[in-house]
Amino acid sequence: MLILFDIDMTLLETDHIGIDLLEAAGRELFKTAFTAEGIVFGGGLDPNIISDMLTNNGQQVTPENITAIRSHYHRGLAALAAQRPIARALPGAHELVNATRQHPGTSAIGVLTGNFPETGAIKLSSAGFDPDHFVINAWGDASKHPSPHRSHLPPVAIDAFKSAHQQPIDPEQVIIIGDTIHDVTCALDNDCRVLAVATGHATRQELEDAGAHLVVDDLTNTQDLLEWIMTTPARR
Repeated sequence: MLILFDIDMTLLETDHIGIDLLEAAGRELFKTAFTAEGIVFGGGLDPNIISDMLTNNGQQVTPENITAIRSHYHRGLAALAAQRPIARALPGAHELVNATRQHPGTSAIGVLTGNFPETGAIKLSSAGFDPDHFVINAWGDASKHPSPHRSHLPPVAIDAFKSAHQQPIDPEQVIIIGDTIHDVTCALDNDCRVLAVATGHATRQELEDAGAHLVVDDLTNTQDLLEWIMTTPARR
């Protein structure tokens, strides 16, 4: 099994620190009011979020501007994390990560997330996770498509698994764990299994309606979740 965890509102929460820092980066760079108002963050990819913020604030969407905001965001998050914890693990997250990582049926765990790798790793570390334990990853900047989408990320992880293990993995042996409809959709679009957790803004009903194979309120029931991950057939 390859088990891929979303980060924000699945494994941890940050009290919207990322939003505040992205706004601060825009204000510093462009010397204008720069706001994230109207931007949907949940399930989004960081490059798309920055592009939308630039557009909404009347700035050009260029590789240079995206890179500049990304760099400011990274520096700001790193500086803040050096002073105090900037993330908290959600209930059951540590236990499920450890249980899946140590299970003999697991080939690898990783993240599938909209975060940039450098800022995602800071969040994980601050919440007490070891980023090095997540070895097969699909980060928010991994799509090579001209219009990046979360559904482009599972193939990135599957290809990374093939390269690392010198063998392919069936998509039905890939489990995506996340809190948004976008997590559900990206899994289903790629024939992966999906465990949805209602710790974000999406309700249980919304996640069920999106087609999640299993929906739970949180990740605290480690043994039952581990059993489902390891034994449940892919198709309902």
